[in-house]
Amino acid sequence: MRPIPARAYVFIAITCLVAAPFVALGVQDVLGDEPPTVAFYIWALCVLLSLRPIRIAPNVELSASEVAVLAGVVLLPPGTLALVAGSARLVNDLVTRKSFIRIVRNSAAQAISAGVAAMSFQLVIMSMLDRITGTVGEVIIAGAVAATALVVLDLGQIIALQLILGTERLTRSTIGWIGRTGRAQLLWGLAAVITIEIVLIQPWFLLPAVPLFLLGYLDIRARFVAERRARLLATLVEVGHAVGASLDPNEVFRNVYRQVVAVMDADNFFVATLGPDGSTVRYRFLVDGGRELDPVERAKEGTLVGAAIEHGPLLLKEVERDARRLGLPDLESWGAVVEQSIIVAPLRQRDTFVGAISAQSRRPAAYDEGDLQLLAAIANEAAIALERANLYDRTATLSRRLFDLHRIGLAISEKTELVDVTKLVAESVVDLLKPAVAAVYIDKGGDTLDL
Repeated sequence: MRPIPARAYVFIAITCLVAAPFVALGVQDVLGDEPPTVAFYIWALCVLLSLRPIRIAPNVELSASEVAVLAGVVLLPPGTLALVAGSARLVNDLVTRKSFIRIVRNSAAQAISAGVAAMSFQLVIMSMLDRITGTVGEVIIAGAVAATALVVLDLGQIIALQLILGTERLTRSTIGWIGRTGRAQLLWGLAAVITIEIVLIQPWFLLPAVPLFLLGYLDIRARFVAERRARLLATLVEVGHAVGASLDPNEVFRNVYRQVVAVMDADNFFVATLGPDGSTVRYRFLVDGGRELDPVERAKEGTLVGAAIEHGPLLLKEVERDARRLGLPDLESWGAVVEQSIIVAPLRQRDTFVGAISAQSRRPAAYDEGDLQLLAAIANEAAIALERANLYDRTATLSRRLFDLHRIGLAISEKTELVDVTKLVAESVVDLLKPAVAAVYIDKGGDTLDL
């Protein structure tokens, strides 16, 4: 994960300041009057619908909790809804162990979106629109305006934060996923508004509405999953280009890391290879909390590299639980970031394991099988890069040695005195092999050698 820039902290602070009046209004509503029972139900529904979000970017998730928020838009005052939505997001982020700064930002952003959506609904209701459309039409239009405001604010805050963090740019692909996400959210929102209004008139309409909502949610989820797989495949293509662009392994690994963080969390990341005897591990490229560290060497026993070589690719959605389930040794954090989820894929050259590559996140369940498959494919590319670099080094070394031998042979052929030949041979040995001492012994056919 990249270090959070100062401007992002400023943006989050502004978000909190904007959210403060909504939260204060909600606290005043709760303390002034007994909160309605429906507020608790909406809070519980917000938490429940947020449990299985759809990941649309490494740090961007989409959930169906907006349906509950829109129900609150119709049934609760703006302050109360802002407090309910913000606290529900707070609970969800605490359960999923997000970082403190993300918890604060997400809760504040949710309070703003819900509060503004509820205010938009109330403003339309207080207008004279019912004289033109009738009461039912006014409520539906107010709900549509609230749903649009909710979607625009949600997406607007996400896009602004991603641009400030530098994780996104307004490219065609970015605009594409913004449009797809906006359409999905509007679909949920407008359908929820209509459903809520119909249910308020006749509660029995819940029977067909719930299955239809679930089917729509599953269809949208499947579509986003397919799009994410397409992005992962595109990332693999970029990794292939990075592997072929340089013979320097560290530069290749640096480019691979940049591609990985574009599609998944990677608070920690490493590429490691086994030592010559197979008992040690050398971490050739190491990133901790967004900082590149110097290479280090450790014993293989008890490392993720050793576990991946023994068990194959590893997916640890919750490190402690899954490590016990897989019978792995105790894994200690080797940097400043305490990882909660890990994926590891071994590096293999032909039929021999030579190391491993790993991405790690501070939040649980940050990875799925698709991420592991991508990392395994990247591991194959990284293994090819290592083999190419090793072959290049050996070829370059052999070429230099052949050239030096040819040069020395030519120099020797020009000498006519034995003393000059032996002196040249000794000097060449020192120049090529760097010994502390070099001596030339000549056998003249007797029992001793001349030095």
